[in-house]
Amino acid sequence: MPARFKTALLALLLSPPFLPAAAGADESAAVFKDLPYPISALLPVTLKEGSVLFETPFSGAPAGSYDTVLIQGEMPDPGVRVQLVVKAKSFFSASPRYSAEAFNRFPGGRFWARYRVPLSRQPVKFSVVSLGTDSGSTLTVYETELLVREGSGEETPPEVSTGAYVPAPELFLPDPAPFKLVRRAGWQAAPPREPYTPHEPRYFTLHHTQAHYPATFDRAVAEMRFIQDFHQNGRGWIDIAYHFLIDPAGNIFEGRPIKAVGAHVKNRNTANIGISIMGDFHPPNSDVFTGATRDSFVAVGRYLAGTYEVPVSSFYAHRDLGKTDCPGDDLYAKKELLRGLIFAPPRPQDLPPVPDGAQPPTPAQERSLRQLLQYLDKQ
Repeated sequence: MPARFKTALLALLLSPPFLPAAAGADESAAVFKDLPYPISALLPVTLKEGSVLFETPFSGAPAGSYDTVLIQGEMPDPGVRVQLVVKAKSFFSASPRYSAEAFNRFPGGRFWARYRVPLSRQPVKFSVVSLGTDSGSTLTVYETELLVREGSGEETPPEVSTGAYVPAPELFLPDPAPFKLVRRAGWQAAPPREPYTPHEPRYFTLHHTQAHYPATFDRAVAEMRFIQDFHQNGRGWIDIAYHFLIDPAGNIFEGRPIKAVGAHVKNRNTANIGISIMGDFHPPNSDVFTGATRDSFVAVGRYLAGTYEVPVSSFYAHRDLGKTDCPGDDLYAKKELLRGLIFAPPRPQDLPPVPDGAQPPTPAQERSLRQLLQYLDKQ
């Protein structure tokens, strides 16, 4: 069989026919022409409070209506704020400006802001305003999302609990963990706001955080706390969305318990394990996908495949399941390499010796394995 037909056949077999094809930017993202994310602005020095230090153009027309806008990025200077501007429907009307109804800036500058506006389909822009700062700095925006308040996210906000919730131990990975893992206590995770919904893993999905690329372990820990705070208090979810996050040094952080439903793919979370790589792997940013990160992702993937019998066709990237650029063009290009490292069948010379006391494979099992390997070698 010609190689090109084998490749096409393999792609067909591994592609889920019931899923939408990969598409462009997330349908809820505000897209600014000729201004790709991350949007960075060098802010001038001024002492005049209320001065506009930077302003984007208006975005393109949103894909749908929105009444909530979320912005997250890096704000090294605490003396500035980001205002939202919604384009007026009439040329003769002024475009209204909104201050954040909720805002949090972490030490080091990571920030998120949430804006509530009347239901609209008008383009938006954001404006960086001085609070009287006396030093110049750079402000970076990683993401601007346009959402509808009710049912807009991957998770419905829970009802308010009347008592403390302690997750059942069986929801978590066993102790000791099957791979080197920074447990929730290790990064000082906040408790979930409400009880988790249990599930049994059947597939897993590759993401990127499309945000900060931490250079040290301490910065990675700080990023974990920021992401959880953004997800809980910015988005209103019960906990951090992902089950695992991996930093550039290959450290694997525990997010939601592995047997709890996450909030990482809209309408496709039950039985789906979310694994997110810290950083932005989409041009023009194109962070480096390190060998240490790759090896850690493969370790998690092999554990999921072996423990929960996840088939090779049940490994996805986020864009396979929805209209988004996640996990970025650069990381998406690594998907087949990762699939091969996780699911490739071992050759006889790669098989470990049979442990003492264990039963060796039967002649029939050996014969079946050799026939399979011979068949693969001929393809």
